[in-house]
Amino acid sequence: MRIGVLILPAAGWREAREDWRGADELGFAHAWTYDHIAWRDLIGKTWYSAIPTLTAAAAVTRRIRLGTLLATPNFRHPVPLAKEALTLDDISGGRFILGLGAGAGGADARVLGGRAWTAAERAGRFAEFVELSDLLLSAPVTSYQGRYYAAEEAHVDPAAGTRPRLPFAIGATGPRGMRLAARHAEYWVTNGTSPAPGLIAPAADPKLVAGQVARLREACEREGRDPGTLRTLLLNVNREEPPLRSVAAFEDAVGRFEEAGITDMVVPFPRTQPPFVGARATLERIAATLPADSAG
Repeated sequence: MRIGVLILPAAGWREAREDWRGADELGFAHAWTYDHIAWRDLIGKTWYSAIPTLTAAAAVTRRIRLGTLLATPNFRHPVPLAKEALTLDDISGGRFILGLGAGAGGADARVLGGRAWTAAERAGRFAEFVELSDLLLSAPVTSYQGRYYAAEEAHVDPAAGTRPRLPFAIGATGPRGMRLAARHAEYWVTNGTSPAPGLIAPAADPKLVAGQVARLREACEREGRDPGTLRTLLLNVNREEPPLRSVAAFEDAVGRFEEAGITDMVVPFPRTQPPFVGARATLERIAATLPADSAG
């Protein structure tokens, strides 16, 4: 299993820089940050933008892959996002993963004003969001007219089509989203829980994850794709039983979720204040146990 870390964009760069460098030097496969205007229990507190944060991280790291968890239609449009993703991928030397999700209600959904989206509209927007993002990064010029999104002669990447498109990570738990992942993604993302209101998500459940992975494999087969070509990524941010509370707890989580079909697990980078308080020493001991081929 490949292991990555989630670094919240909730500290000034002079402090955050050392976390990103540390993740790189410790040998983790990938490092991610949340893409929100404001987030859960840190609403009203320091919170920086994902793309500039990842760009700065690209400049101070050497080998680790970098990604968004997850950019959504709540406040993003595919055209400027694709241009930013292309630029970040260039700055990082081809290490960027564009993570995309449908988003949910909450602060990000309200921040631009307007009416709330129904579940059907959110699903439709997400389908177009993913489809257009793929087109923008796969062709030198793109024109597109959907129900929710449009692009007219969008010049994002003049070299598109002559090299592989940068990888997508798509968060999805329902059948429509899983089909999108099967068609467009290099990584499928889950937090391993059932949707629930509140500031703190429930703990990831290996049985639930195993069921999700089984449905994902079925979606791949229906799309004519080998399920083995799609990596399965679990965002394990369990606050009740943190995976980084000890090396033994981490190894137990790896074993249970690997058995459930997960190929990559992302854990929170330890912070000195909530959420995700933890000891850097524990992270370092865990890093020392990672196999040499764990890098993504």
